[in-house]
Amino acid sequence: MTSAGSGHAAGRDQDSDRAHAVPREAADGPPPWVAACGTPVAVVQGAWAGRRGLGSALPCPECRRLVPA
Repeated sequence: MTSAGSGHAAGRDQDSDRAHAVPREAADGPPPWVAACGTPVAVVQGAWAGRRGLGSALPCPECRRLVPA
């Protein structure tokens, strides 16, 4: 069994270092990427459940609520 967060990649918006959860099927395609909370992200790298997502210093509170690990 996989966690809910495994279906999401970690993304970052252009204005901050805040990490956002991006659905994996969107992250695997070309930009633009949009996080679960609706924020456009500029970079997608790593797993939401990993150090660049929930393990980062600034995970998005709304993404955290919508996509728990």
